[in-house]
Amino acid sequence: EPQMGGRFTWGYDRDVNKLDPVASGWADPGYTAVYEFPMVRHPETGLPVAALAESWEISEDGLEWRLKIRDGVTFQSGEPLTAEIVAANFNVFRDPDQGQNAIFWATVTDVQAAEGNIVVVSTSAPFAAFPETLATEYSMPYNPAVRAELGDSYGATGADGTGPFTLTNFAPGQECLLTKWPEYHGSNIEFLQNKGPAYVDEVRFVPILEAGNRAIEIESGNVDAVTNPGGQDVERLTANSDLVVVEFPQPSNVILSLNHQDTSLGFDDIRVRQAISHAIDREGIAQAVYFGHATPTQGPIASNWKWYDPGVEAFNAFDPDLSKSLLDEAGWVEGSDGMREKDGVKLSWTNVNFANQPFNQPIMEIISENLREIGAEMLNENLELAAFGEARSAQPQSWSQEWLWSSPMDVLIIFGRILPNAAYNGVTPALDQAFTDWQSAATEEELIDAAS
Repeated sequence: EPQMGGRFTWGYDRDVNKLDPVASGWADPGYTAVYEFPMVRHPETGLPVAALAESWEISEDGLEWRLKIRDGVTFQSGEPLTAEIVAANFNVFRDPDQGQNAIFWATVTDVQAAEGNIVVVSTSAPFAAFPETLATEYSMPYNPAVRAELGDSYGATGADGTGPFTLTNFAPGQECLLTKWPEYHGSNIEFLQNKGPAYVDEVRFVPILEAGNRAIEIESGNVDAVTNPGGQDVERLTANSDLVVVEFPQPSNVILSLNHQDTSLGFDDIRVRQAISHAIDREGIAQAVYFGHATPTQGPIASNWKWYDPGVEAFNAFDPDLSKSLLDEAGWVEGSDGMREKDGVKLSWTNVNFANQPFNQPIMEIISENLREIGAEMLNENLELAAFGEARSAQPQSWSQEWLWSSPMDVLIIFGRILPNAAYNGVTPALDQAFTDWQSAATEEELIDAAS
């Protein structure tokens, strides 16, 4: 039976980020405690189900969505949640000068409130992917008056959402402390077991950045849960009858992105890029870094996504001999030191790696070892979050990061066309058309086609 009261301490696998649904470095789990989604995806069917938007209608031409916002919902400050506030939120989210993920709203042309607590969303094209947008942390309604009052410190010194917990303390490197909101109005998400106020009094997120320390912390009773313990510890934790281990594939991938504009290293030549990809031992990484608790992916999308296309598995297989022959074709010859070179330039570069994700560093080190086998050298510059964005915008020769997002297609739009820019990743008309098709699909079948 559920235990009432007390504090639940969660050992988190990265540092805490401020809880601002407009813009922040990472969407922490605390978002779903302080805020609520307009819609959510059902965990089994993947179909959208009601949350703050208790129902919706789509016009025959697919150009207008009418969302009925739940009556009786209030912010933690006591201010009612209204269609006017939700419409104002949506207009901030879709504004490229304010919303961190405005690209998700690309086809939305206008958002207005109407009678009956209705939000009317107008689009320039049908937008069957709209539920994907409304099921992300960066679409969660917030109180704009409080955000305006707190300015850049919103989500750190305070927050005002409609969720079952309030933000009590935010201290990067130490904790994010959330406190039960006793007046919570309750949820109408159909698959939740507890739809009312929270069972526990507090939830405290504490960063445990070293993967090897997470098992120790939960075994010693210092925390009640940990996220992503070291792969070497999973078997031991599973055998411990005092613990419950839940294992599932998250919608994520680790990416290594090459600068297609870099002609000095031949990254503008698809044969060189393919050679680098075929040199990567993805299965070896899954075993060495995650001790088998990870899935090798042959393309930009993890295989557990609803619309994953297994046809991608024909590409990018680990094949060092093929890598070498592709480099031969591209004119990169092996020198006396084993390094590939062309026109006096060695195939050597520095990769900018987002080291705030602790497992990224060993992954990139293994890839560097893989590349040495084909005569290429990739050095790694490991940067923390504060420095990583600036380094990436400077268009390095390559950069690496994990993405974790409920809508992988939207993430590809960000990483393929925005970060650092479209030219960096190579202008591909067919790919651009697929992104456009995704954001203007009228039916699920069209979404599947665009995703494929």
